[in-house]
Amino acid sequence: MTRDLLRALVQAAIASPSVHNVQPARWRLDGAGLVLLEDTSRRLTVGDPSGHDAAISLGAAAEGVAIAASAEGLVTRIERLGGAAGSLREVARLSFAPGAAPDPLLPLLARRASWRGPFQPPQPADRARAAALSADDFLVVIQAARIDAIAARCDRASYAIMRDDRFRAELRHWMRLRPSHADWARDGLNAEAMQLSPLTAAAAGAVLGPLFRPLAAIGLAPHLLAERTGFAHAVAVGLFHRPASEDPFDTGRAFHRSWLAIDAAGFGANVLAALADHRESAAALCTEHGLGSDRRLVSAFRIGLRAGDGFAPARLPLDEVLLA
Repeated sequence: MTRDLLRALVQAAIASPSVHNVQPARWRLDGAGLVLLEDTSRRLTVGDPSGHDAAISLGAAAEGVAIAASAEGLVTRIERLGGAAGSLREVARLSFAPGAAPDPLLPLLARRASWRGPFQPPQPADRARAAALSADDFLVVIQAARIDAIAARCDRASYAIMRDDRFRAELRHWMRLRPSHADWARDGLNAEAMQLSPLTAAAAGAVLGPLFRPLAAIGLAPHLLAERTGFAHAVAVGLFHRPASEDPFDTGRAFHRSWLAIDAAGFGANVLAALADHRESAAALCTEHGLGSDRRLVSAFRIGLRAGDGFAPARLPLDEVLLA
């Protein structure tokens, strides 16, 4: 393993999904391997106080390296580490050995990004193709009425979470609503990625900020924040669920692969985090869709055929992610 190859593997992993695109993964060269660390300064203290979502993000980053390494014929061994709390916490050690075939998801690794824009009207064959994504940990809903019910539930769950002033403040901290923002192309949720025009982005900042309470008082805030129209022409909603007792780091590895599989099928997708984060909604969905008490709803995806152009994902540069 050369230093240049290890750097290339880390570069590939930068494209891995992370909550709010905070990108908490940091890497250190470790001889012929890598050590994965968490930059704990990027943890969401309100939205993710236990670090559960951060662990999922870190697992996704580790899986990104493993997928990238397969291009070099390398099998990745991931050893979990229990690093002490601090600004940088050791999470896992990755070592490599020959013997892997290229991962079928490899071509999607660098291209994966959340799609929050509109969808094209689907054809019956598209719904069948989406249904084929079903797996032991991925339940695909293609019936229009059930998708509409999930959309309505998603708006209710999202608004319940948004009522927390601290949550909205933390969310706004990670939103980049103008291209002039210093971190527009680096991290967080920029207006281009969220498919917001300059006017809509400015309105979103106001609604989530100083106007939220007065708008809530007159009953307008739920309507202004609703995303139900974004489900128009959705091919499916995917419910990603894993064993309730699973280490969220391992969950993150599987989560990354599920998202790449959606892209590999030719669809765009975005995460419906509120459905999993709002406990009552998550429990109701599990009951309605026959997921047992031993399963945890980790996330949900709105899935469809992209209508529109892509965008340049915001990513931190390699020299900040790979520590000296």
